[in-house]
Amino acid sequence: MSNKKQKIKQLSIILVILAMAIVMGAGIGGITWIIKKSPDISNYGQWKTSESTVIYASNGKVLTKLYKENRSYVPISKIPKDLQHAIVAIEDERFYEHFGLDIKGILRAIWVDLKHMAKVEGASTITQQLARNALLSLEQTFSRKFQEMYIALQFERMYTKDEILEFYLNEISLGDIYHNAYGVQSAAKYYFNKDVWELTLAESALIAGLPKGPNAYSPYRNLEKSRNRRNIVLKKMLEHGYIAKEEYEQAIKEKIHLEKAKENNAEIAPYFVSYIRKKLIDKFGSELVYTGGLKVYTTLDLDIQNKAKETTDEALEKYIPTTTRKSGQSKLQPQLGIITIDPNTGYIKAMIGGRGDDKFNRTTQAYRQPGSSFKPFVYATAIEQGAGTGTIVDDTLKEYKTSLDDKEGASWIPKNYNNKYLGPTTLRIGLAKSINVMAVKLLDRVGIDNTIRLAKKMGIKNLVPEDRNLSLALGGLTKGVTPLEMATSYGVLATGGIKTDPIAITKVEDNNGNVIWSNETSRNIVLKESVAYLVTDMLRSAVSRGPLVWGTGWRAYLNRPMAGKTGTTSNYSDAWFVGYTPDLVTTVWIGEDSPTRMEYPKKDKQGNIIKDKNGKSQTEIVSSGEAARLWGDYMRKVVQNRPVKDFKRPDNIIAKEICIEDGLLPNQYCPPQSRREELYIEGTEPTKTGKLHKETAQIKIDKSTGLIATDYCPSDQIVTKTYQVDTGIIVDQNGVPIKKLAPETKLPLKDENGNYIYEQIPSKECDVHGPQDAGEEIKNKIFDFFNILRGR
Repeated sequence: MSNKKQKIKQLSIILVILAMAIVMGAGIGGITWIIKKSPDISNYGQWKTSESTVIYASNGKVLTKLYKENRSYVPISKIPKDLQHAIVAIEDERFYEHFGLDIKGILRAIWVDLKHMAKVEGASTITQQLARNALLSLEQTFSRKFQEMYIALQFERMYTKDEILEFYLNEISLGDIYHNAYGVQSAAKYYFNKDVWELTLAESALIAGLPKGPNAYSPYRNLEKSRNRRNIVLKKMLEHGYIAKEEYEQAIKEKIHLEKAKENNAEIAPYFVSYIRKKLIDKFGSELVYTGGLKVYTTLDLDIQNKAKETTDEALEKYIPTTTRKSGQSKLQPQLGIITIDPNTGYIKAMIGGRGDDKFNRTTQAYRQPGSSFKPFVYATAIEQGAGTGTIVDDTLKEYKTSLDDKEGASWIPKNYNNKYLGPTTLRIGLAKSINVMAVKLLDRVGIDNTIRLAKKMGIKNLVPEDRNLSLALGGLTKGVTPLEMATSYGVLATGGIKTDPIAITKVEDNNGNVIWSNETSRNIVLKESVAYLVTDMLRSAVSRGPLVWGTGWRAYLNRPMAGKTGTTSNYSDAWFVGYTPDLVTTVWIGEDSPTRMEYPKKDKQGNIIKDKNGKSQTEIVSSGEAARLWGDYMRKVVQNRPVKDFKRPDNIIAKEICIEDGLLPNQYCPPQSRREELYIEGTEPTKTGKLHKETAQIKIDKSTGLIATDYCPSDQIVTKTYQVDTGIIVDQNGVPIKKLAPETKLPLKDENGNYIYEQIPSKECDVHGPQDAGEEIKNKIFDFFNILRGR
């Protein structure tokens, strides 16, 4: 052989070897890539694929589910053999024989496809379908197909046939376009409202027929097509010996009875569900919440929640108007919020976050001005400093400087909403009647900083330095409060001084039933029991219907021990009622999303606007009266069958009869209507006898001159005044000295020493009227008498 031929031969051998090396290298590289890019399935049995998180109400009923794929995992032991056999018969008849790849099936599929020159028959085994889902990709490429085959082999190597079938039956999509159902348990619930272990043979066959095309074979979309597919599955089961001929013939005759599960109650409490979802995501992250199969146990009481919704719907139909706005979180206005908590546990029992379908929760996200519902914090501060329910504040106008730096001396004169002033008044009456002037004066007395400190302790979170002004007494806050904050802080009064943080979730379990979060009740003493009791006792008067006092919250009265407070902002943009029994606290808020005066056209029952005789539209204003009415209508339903409980009275609370005009022990001149028992913390009760009331007498005064009336003064110009005998000071019907007021401002006048100036009886008799005035009056009376006779 020549050298040239020898070299060619050697070169050929080298090229062949090199080609073989390249091919082998490519093969090894491809295999390495497949292994590297394929997911690890060694812990597949632990995470058990994506599973729905279930949220339960307090009674154990399913409230809603959170999921990317609606799935409830069940072990193979709970899946009926009929369903297992049906799936194997129709999807992978040699499942128990192959090692993950069905070679016979692959060859048959290739032959059929070549015969028809098209993709006609598939050859994927159950294990390959499971592997395909594990890849999280459905792209049609050779590399993905090889990955699928590799993972299928790994499944067969790591798991038993029963485990693979369990994974598959919990993984497959079985829902249609109307419902997202993954796994046989979700499908059983969706189509038949049964647990999977309750399915009949025919029902199992119907579900087994769905994997080929869940939407195409859904009985909700095409009942006849679904029945035909079911019967094909049953025939396959007969052919493979899974069922007897009698069973087959009976099953194909069985009618399909569809019944959707009524397990999703999210529409009952959508705002609560949203509130829960956010808390779960903040704690566990969205991936675990939507795919981890958590079991979330909440505090929501479905019975109370239903009563809240029912009462709200009735109120919107009967006495809360409806209008539409372009601005705000929702077009429907006014909006409202209701939240009920158990003050002893902090459990949120009911939540109405608004009306409509928006996502803005007014009970937890709306910061609004509380109006007079803030006043109890001022009164609680006064009680903490030693006041009692009979402590006196003078309900007369007073001017306050708005700023010490204001050179022009800008001032503020707080006024009562009805422009009526009672003079010296007890704290009980002041809070029950929601008297503005008294609240401001009391805040000035007890200190703004002290009140802010106490309100924060009780649960008001968003008080800021800008709130350090006297308008705080009337609820004029910079940021505002939420209904949940108000319910929490009033709960301190209900429990006798214990602040309980609100709770919506009691515990969370993972998909294996292990508790991964337990939410314990957090309780802290923030008020003395005696202080809480006295404030509660005054707030009981605030919902009283008389006779001693008629409170502003009378519409909320429950005919059992309860307490509460109304609140309306000065421009009627917010209306509140916060009330409580010993075991439930409820806040009701009404207002427009964009703070707007709640004044609306008055309408008749047919929805027509009511007009006056001049054709002008009549209007109605929504205020705390509507909030109190809604609260009462709702809570009467809630407490109807509950045992009656009273607020526990501490041992150091004592009752003392006082004169309610001076807050001291009554003296001999204190009138009967002014004597009343009031409550005090032992050691703070009054011990001195009052001197406000004195011996009185009456005198007739001529109105036209302001002098003592004589026999000659016209009788229609004469008024009788009561005065103190030793001072000459004129008193009112309760014997209280009457202050002189400035004509324009109506502010009480004071002397150089800062003492009030009182109305005095005149020292001189009238010298304007004489005998002629008396004669003229007699003539007029005779004339009137004859006119009466003629009229008869």
